[in-house]
Amino acid sequence: MLGSSIVDVALGIAFVFFLLSLIASTLNELILSFSNMRGRFLLEGLKTLLDDANATGLVKDVYNHGLIYGLFKGEFDPENKGDLPSYIPSGNFVSALLDVVGSTGSADKKPDMNGLQQAAERLAKDPQTEKVGKPLLSMIHSSGNDLSALKAGVEDWYNSAMARVSGWYKYRTQWCLFGIGLVLAISLNADTIHIVRQLSVDSTLRQSIVAAVQSAKAPENKPGQSVQDQIQQAHQQVSRLGNLGIPLGWAGAWRPGEPAGSESWLWAWLSICGGWLVTAVAISLGAPFWFDVLNKIAVIRSTLKPAEKGLQKGSEEKSKR
Repeated sequence: MLGSSIVDVALGIAFVFFLLSLIASTLNELILSFSNMRGRFLLEGLKTLLDDANATGLVKDVYNHGLIYGLFKGEFDPENKGDLPSYIPSGNFVSALLDVVGSTGSADKKPDMNGLQQAAERLAKDPQTEKVGKPLLSMIHSSGNDLSALKAGVEDWYNSAMARVSGWYKYRTQWCLFGIGLVLAISLNADTIHIVRQLSVDSTLRQSIVAAVQSAKAPENKPGQSVQDQIQQAHQQVSRLGNLGIPLGWAGAWRPGEPAGSESWLWAWLSICGGWLVTAVAISLGAPFWFDVLNKIAVIRSTLKPAEKGLQKGSEEKSKR
């Protein structure tokens, strides 16, 4: 029975981390929406790709091209990143860039290969644009004067740059989730060490959480969700945590500086801060991670329970003999 208790405690703490991660993800999406972080990172990625740090050259021309201009509101302004598009389809970017480089001036005209090559040569000879001109010139030569092959090459070039941007974005998001997780841990007093202690001694709490795990659903991304809906969703997730009876909140909780019984003041402080830190790190891993962990622990529990029942039944039969 000891083994099943440990598994239930692990299931319970994973479920707590899952719910807290859902709250953090919702808050993170709100922050990202207000700051248009995706649009900012996309702009920085294009600045790097097109070697235009001030966004006054190729970057500005590409954003002002008809195929890109329709993706955001207002005029392009690198200083006002709030209205910039958070995503540019690769096909739109390729057509816009080739139009800009080839100076065709219109999206409905096919770029001329000779004109593109001459333009790429000029860019390659200019020290300020050679980091764009040389790759373009190389792709033009590799295409064998085939416009479709050139577009495919430029598209691969763009996609590889966007993969790097995605890496930057995920790294920043990870840190944002950690910060939000730390704020949540302190504001809700979500002390992992204390929660584990309570789960280990309170079988009723473990059973209520195990029952709630059965209704857990995979986290869903709902683009275009209104701010009000996101706030309401976060509120519902907090309420769900409270209804489970998980030891959260500051009501009746010991605070550093107050008498702490047999525990020393310093140890109590370290324990609480350590519990908050563990919670914040766990939240930074994200809701999808903890949903997978929940499923794996649930599988272990489902195989452990029948085995324990068999052992218990065998011991009962022996006692009857």
